[in-house]
Amino acid sequence: MKLTLDHTQRLNLHALLGAQRADVGSIRAIWAIQDRIALDADEEKAVELKREMVAGHERVVWNPTLILPPKEFEFTDSEAARLRAALRNLGWLRHKR
Repeated sequence: MKLTLDHTQRLNLHALLGAQRADVGSIRAIWAIQDRIALDADEEKAVELKREMVAGHERVVWNPTLILPPKEFEFTDSEAARLRAALRNLGWLRHKR
């Protein structure tokens, strides 16, 4: 599956995946996806990304007026299944594909 994601979608998907609860093997697979979609240092600088601690939790903020071009990512079938499951857990996907 190919997805074209802008930086906001990448950041939100990264956070959503980080909130998933699973066994160690699944968590490692999720980390691999997060590593691929994460913004690199230049991209973080370009959108003025900052990490803050609020009530003991890390919060990521960036300048919403700054835009990066979307990037295309290709996911294996198993990675796509993990993405669908994460979105279903949030209620964003209602039916099985």
